[in-house]
Amino acid sequence: MSNLILYGAPTSSCSFRVRIALALKGLRYEDVCLPTTNARRAEEFTQLNPQRLVPFIVTDIVKLGQSIAIMEYLEETWAGSPLLPTDAAGRARVRAWTTTHGRSTG
Repeated sequence: MSNLILYGAPTSSCSFRVRIALALKGLRYEDVCLPTTNARRAEEFTQLNPQRLVPFIVTDIVKLGQSIAIMEYLEETWAGSPLLPTDAAGRARVRAWTTTHGRSTG
């Protein structure tokens, strides 16, 4: 497995969502806690992620933001407990639900 770093904020529900997915997958990762407000995030993080939004993951292969995209990447690249149902209809329902409910708060 490659190195995995999660940049998040303590009050970010989206960061928490990714932490849950990492735990379900049984993945080990470095958790980098950033200040809650975007304006206070370090210049180093800004160079890594110009949007300065969390969550954000860095692996040996990819740098990726947005919790839903991160969870789909984890699902597609690491074995372990599945995050999505095995049937196409079930996966479609989950994606429809996350489109409606999963993109609201940071």
